[in-house]
Amino acid sequence: MSLFSAIQGSANALRVNQLGLQIVGNNISNVNTPGYIRQELIQAPALGYRAGDMIIGQGVQAVGVQQKLDEFVVDRLRQTQSQLSYQETIQGNNAEIESLLNELSDTDLSTRLSTLANAFQDVANQPGNESYRTLAIQRGQELASHLKSISGTISQIAERNRDEVEFAVDQINRLVKGVASLNQRIIEIEGGTNSDAVGLRDERLKVLDELSSFVDITVTEQLNGSVTVFVGGDYLVADATLREVEPRISRSGDTTSIEIIFKDTDAPLNVQGGKLRGLYEIANATSNEGFSGKIDALAKDVIRVVNRIHTQGQGTRGFNRVRGDSTIQQPDTPLEVSNPNFDIDNGSFVIQVTDARTRQTTSYDIPVKQLGLSSDTTATSLAASIDGINGLSATVTNDGKLEIQSDSSSIQFSFSNDTSGVLAALGINTFFVGDSMANIAVRQEIVSDPSLLAISVDGVGNGAGNALKIAEAFTQPSEYLGGRSLNGIYDSLVSETTREINTQKGVTEGLRNFKQTLESRHLGLSGVNLDEEAVKMMLYQRAFQASAKMVSAVSELLESLINIV
Repeated sequence: MSLFSAIQGSANALRVNQLGLQIVGNNISNVNTPGYIRQELIQAPALGYRAGDMIIGQGVQAVGVQQKLDEFVVDRLRQTQSQLSYQETIQGNNAEIESLLNELSDTDLSTRLSTLANAFQDVANQPGNESYRTLAIQRGQELASHLKSISGTISQIAERNRDEVEFAVDQINRLVKGVASLNQRIIEIEGGTNSDAVGLRDERLKVLDELSSFVDITVTEQLNGSVTVFVGGDYLVADATLREVEPRISRSGDTTSIEIIFKDTDAPLNVQGGKLRGLYEIANATSNEGFSGKIDALAKDVIRVVNRIHTQGQGTRGFNRVRGDSTIQQPDTPLEVSNPNFDIDNGSFVIQVTDARTRQTTSYDIPVKQLGLSSDTTATSLAASIDGINGLSATVTNDGKLEIQSDSSSIQFSFSNDTSGVLAALGINTFFVGDSMANIAVRQEIVSDPSLLAISVDGVGNGAGNALKIAEAFTQPSEYLGGRSLNGIYDSLVSETTREINTQKGVTEGLRNFKQTLESRHLGLSGVNLDEEAVKMMLYQRAFQASAKMVSAVSELLESLINIV
């Protein structure tokens, strides 16, 4: 029996070494196959048998074929891929932001701000030159047009990113279905064995890697060979069960936001990384905050400061009629209640009424009470105060606008010394109309009649002190900006944005290098090394040859034994 056992043990060795050579050959064949994980034959001693007082081994047996994979490195690779995809998505958006700023060109925003300031400075130097007044108005239109162009581009970026979010969600659902399908096939093939369904596992690994580029995932392998995929504590895949996601877009006024939810529960998907996170973060940020919010805040500062100064000045002629741009929702309630966006203080303003027939100018002080009391000034009471001035009529129109007009063509009026800010809030005698970068424009009455450009602070047609104040607001500290200047605010915006972009570039490059390091470690263990495979091939070859010699030797012994018998 011992000779037959020896043949059996050697035959086992022949089969195992043949399998080893086959696996080595498969590894070598796939040396250039993307995503291929090196396979390894798992061997163990065969069960022995008792021969008297001894237990004799019966050679070797093949336990299974498994992939050489470091799960820790693979998990870190997925995490890094998610972070890198997020940063690269943000970096792509930052490149567009840099192009919007377009610094150091003759069409950038800082140039538009400077040319408007210089135009008002020229008016202050030569107030009698109508061409300079016209040029100042044109510069204001160019600035407004540039801001609206930025707003339009940002809206296009946001819309495109929302479309890309929807595409990314479709890709996630496709990949999730792929993982669930592969889970099912792997469970069926591996069931009860010690071998990996290597081809299917390679494919699943590639799908999971692609999924990690879209969203940050946590992967846990189960005993049956399937994987469970989690995102932010919620599962996407468990065995062959999957959950699909979809985008939900919410609109409130001019604000649009987007989030990702599970189709089955409407619960939000807590995404913290990946391309998807970057995309809908950009889509939301360009609508609500971030760079868009900073540019919009600058536009609002320009509108507010220029208008506060302009409303207190006079042109080269007075008004016969003026109509506010701001809508008053509740004319009989205090102004700060009727529109919380009104920036109004307790104070007053002056209306100067000039009769061309007598050449007499009379000034009237109009108080504006804003003390947080029920007796505070309302639009109706303000109109009544103005209406009480001899030669003027004032009313709140049906569409909620304050309208003031003279009773005859010989009477003109102008404004000055507004310490309350009510004129700018109501859109009376302003330079700009609109309240954001999306709708900023120069008042059409001024465009049509440059004589209404309020360049003076000493009365109609007297000097250009107000034009100088507007010019200085761009370069000098302004009381309306907390001691800052408009150019200073813009410089801070550019500096902060540039710093954030450069920091983000550094983070992206660091992640890219770290990913390359992890990939090298991963390939070092899981990739095919031809030198190592050549050594294994020789070992299996020699073991096979030795086992064959063993079979031949035992066969000769058996033949000799038979001949003796």
